Amino acid sequence: MPLLPPKSRSRVVGDLACQRDSYLRTLDSEVTSCIEWSPPKTNGSKNSSKNEGPAPGPGKLYLIEFTDSVLFPEGGGQPTDHGTITPISSPSVEPIAVNSIQRQGLRCVYHSPQPLDPGTRVRQEIDFRRRWDHMQQHTGQHLLSAIMDKYDNLESVGWGMGAEGDINYIDLPRKPKDEEMQTIQEKCNEAIRNNLSITVDTPDDAKSDSLPEDYDKEKGVVRIIKIGDIDANPCCGTHLQQTSHIGLILLHHTQSIRGTNCRMYFSAGDRAIKLASSSIRSLRSIGGTLSSGMGAEEVLGAVKKMSDNLTESRRREAKLLLEIAKYEAERVKADLKSGKKAWVYRSSGNLDYINSVCFEVKDTLKEGGIIVLASGEKKTSGQVVIVGEKKAVEEFVEKMKGVVSGIKGGGKGERWQGKVIEWQKGEIEALKNLVES
Repeated sequence: MPLLPPKSRSRVVGDLACQRDSYLRTLDSEVTSCIEWSPPKTNGSKNSSKNEGPAPGPGKLYLIEFTDSVLFPEGGGQPTDHGTITPISSPSVEPIAVNSIQRQGLRCVYHSPQPLDPGTRVRQEIDFRRRWDHMQQHTGQHLLSAIMDKYDNLESVGWGMGAEGDINYIDLPRKPKDEEMQTIQEKCNEAIRNNLSITVDTPDDAKSDSLPEDYDKEKGVVRIIKIGDIDANPCCGTHLQQTSHIGLILLHHTQSIRGTNCRMYFSAGDRAIKLASSSIRSLRSIGGTLSSGMGAEEVLGAVKKMSDNLTESRRREAKLLLEIAKYEAERVKADLKSGKKAWVYRSSGNLDYINSVCFEVKDTLKEGGIIVLASGEKKTSGQVVIVGEKKAVEEFVEKMKGVVSGIKGGGKGERWQGKVIEWQKGEIEALKNLVES
């Protein structure tokens, strides 16, 4: 990242317009600096955060500072805002879309696809729907953490905001009990109904152990977010002004992580409503497909019954395959005794089936010959197992590679086993002819 000009007339992060008034939607501001930047090339997005703005495409970006900002730079677990900037002197021009605003030390930097000259007056406009969603999730997390802090060993040790439409999580030292989760959810939504005031204090003596290393506390602003008399915590993010604006908080499920730690998933506000509505529609659709009632317990019962039936069907199928393997083995024994190479093919056969046939004919194989067993069908994967005299197996494997492409495997002595990535047209028939030739 290139160095910005050493001096700046811009407001510091912590005292931006978006932080002084998180409900502000537009702001007239002035460009104080603009630097060309060529983003480094990336190999995909494996290491990118869900909360990051879109990875820069090929070409150049321009790092622009303004005297102030209505768009929030990514930080405190809250993603970057999205919005537009439009030169006031040319209101008829197409607004410049900006999807990444980042903090550099105390400075708020826009990643713009177009340059703007210092001194240019612009109108900044925010994608407020996205901001509102972020505030509902972030303020909801503060409230949820404050409620859980009153429980033994349920203080929050980390959190993450899900991408748009996804669920969030809070990391905890232990797994909360089901009845605790129910009570915590009820207490959160009671605080939401009580419409507690949410305020921001910036005391000079504020302390925080969570400030980024590159944030100069002496020149910056430490913000304390207060939710009624329930909570007071330092945070740089934008927050709602009253708990009723959170709407609601839904606790979802938990997942064990890092030993005894637990990750609890939640959603808040409009996002929670959309997720709940989607879940209800899915439940009704599943219930209709299974010809059960639409209630959660009825659908769960129908799914469990279907799962039990599937398990029983698979058990019966496995038993039938073993019976078929025994009959197939009798035919193989006859072929081997007549001095032939034996061919066994079953499109739906699995490795258990193949091994069962091999087990049944192992004594006959001691007298000589080889058996070639294959499974799968055209355009699908499959197995090939070759068992018999060591030299005969090795010779056949070399011949087989000439008729079956995409096969990988190996083995020692009297058994070779391989996997066909995808059977091509005519390969199964060609392998059969090779065995019977």
